[in-house]
Amino acid sequence: MIPIKIVDITEVNLLRAIQNDDQIAFKQLFKKYWSKLFIYAFNVLNDKDVCKDIVQEVFVDLWQRRYDINVTDISSYLYKAVKNQIFKQFRNSKFKNRILDDFDLFQAEINIESTLEYKELSKRVEELMAYLPEQRRNIYRMSRDEDLSNKEIAEKLNLSVQTVKNQISAALKFIRNSLKNFYALL
Repeated sequence: MIPIKIVDITEVNLLRAIQNDDQIAFKQLFKKYWSKLFIYAFNVLNDKDVCKDIVQEVFVDLWQRRYDINVTDISSYLYKAVKNQIFKQFRNSKFKNRILDDFDLFQAEINIESTLEYKELSKRVEELMAYLPEQRRNIYRMSRDEDLSNKEIAEKLNLSVQTVKNQISAALKFIRNSLKNFYALL
């Protein structure tokens, strides 16, 4: 057997009175729930002014929509309305900006770290270049530093395009194998 929720008759009567423009009933409802709703919002947002505004907005909205509201549990309705206002606050407020600021700071830290890692990596590759045979080193530099195509390098050095490809491939393989330990450290 499913338990039946017993609805507070007083609240149902208050809501009906509010729907009949009874301002006294509205004030009673306001007094009964204002502090509870404020505490509920404050536990999430931790900002007194924003929470006061949220609860105020919920009650203003209730009064403005009193003819259209068809609820049996006013307590659930009010808490849900506050919850929706909290979500709206997260979407549109300084909390969003604070999160974005934190994200920007985090991103800046990552960028600094990446830049440092890139500099270390570049330094290490430069050191490894000394171990390459001279022709391979020159071909690799022309490809990477001067941004020349394989065909342009082949023409400049009077080599076949396949030789240039092989030399670049061999240089990259050497660098990759040499950097395995470096990547492990990073």
